Amino acid sequence: MQPMRQHPAAILSFVLCAILGAHADACQSPDPPTAPIGTLHVGERLAQIEIGDALPPHQRGIKLRAGICDLPPWTMAPTESKPYWSGLGALVWKNTAKNLGIDYTLSVYTYPALLKAVEHGDIDVAVTGIPIIPENISRFGMTPPFDQSGISIATRVRGALTFVSVTERIITAEITVWLFALLGFAGLFAILFWIVERKHNPTIDVTSIRALGESIWWSLTTLATVGYGDRVPTTGWGKLIGSIWMALGFLLMTIAAAVFTSVLTATRLQPLVRDSTELIKMRIGVGTGSTGDTYVTRANIPATRFDTFEDAIAALREQQIDAIVGSSTTLAYLVEQFPGDHITVLPRPLLRDYVSFGTRFGLDSSLEKRIELEIVKTAVSSEYTAMRASMLGQVDATSTQDVPPPNH
Repeated sequence: MQPMRQHPAAILSFVLCAILGAHADACQSPDPPTAPIGTLHVGERLAQIEIGDALPPHQRGIKLRAGICDLPPWTMAPTESKPYWSGLGALVWKNTAKNLGIDYTLSVYTYPALLKAVEHGDIDVAVTGIPIIPENISRFGMTPPFDQSGISIATRVRGALTFVSVTERIITAEITVWLFALLGFAGLFAILFWIVERKHNPTIDVTSIRALGESIWWSLTTLATVGYGDRVPTTGWGKLIGSIWMALGFLLMTIAAAVFTSVLTATRLQPLVRDSTELIKMRIGVGTGSTGDTYVTRANIPATRFDTFEDAIAALREQQIDAIVGSSTTLAYLVEQFPGDHITVLPRPLLRDYVSFGTRFGLDSSLEKRIELEIVKTAVSSEYTAMRASMLGQVDATSTQDVPPPNH
């Protein structure tokens, strides 16, 4: 076995340490050089950093002034069955306050007054679904979004088929085309019948214009499958033409009946307002201060303003207005509460947006960041997803329950 080769510098260091035994501390292995703070070299491990480490330590028990309003499905006022504030926004705030140990007072406003309160600094947080739009961002701070919404149209679906509605549909292209098609084929086979039967059929007078009328009568009774028997073909060609017309007429009548039925059914299921271009000529309702109010104001659309969306829905049910322009999610939730009232939300929204909480300008930045983190955590949680599906009618309502905010 060959002896291990030593580096001369290492041997010299060993000898010096042996001589200076009393100064052994000087012979300890020096600490490895450390990289400057903020740098990272290949092969070094990066320390795990948890979210929020960059913020100052959080002081639990801080007290905030929170404001809230009745705006389904985000925040809904207490009732006998639920003696606490409930809804999607209430759930987000409950989890945020609980996880951060925030104590708070809760003041109740109308929706427009809530926005003014957070704008003027009367409250610290506005708890409800506030659209993230330029008008709101310029008035107060806004947290990250916790849900998606937009602006949609809710309108009534036509009820029973009245004489006027049926008449309107009959004169439309779908039915008119088929009526002319049936009459055209009836006239064609009437002429063919007259040509082959006029010299051989005693019921067809060849010397009178009435003969053509008799042929048309035969063609119509054959098409309608009435078959009175007062006019019948007597020649071979006449019977062949009659057979073809009976088969073709039956096919045409069957198709026409299906078309008429589908058109009249569509009339009954047709909404009063089908798109935004019809808003100007309809009676429109909006919630005061809502995004729908802003939309109709910009578009110069006359509208009746209601204090709450519930009042607007009631007016729509009682046929005082024809449609409501407002929050897509709010309208979808309210329509879900009245499934038998022939009210629907048009599938294509006018606009899309996101909703969040409002915060007063000047709120402690470190606390605001922690609030934002908790809001996002709740928004992506299974608890929030289940409640949202339940409230909007996508799953059984018993699959989740509202949990009251702490101490309120």
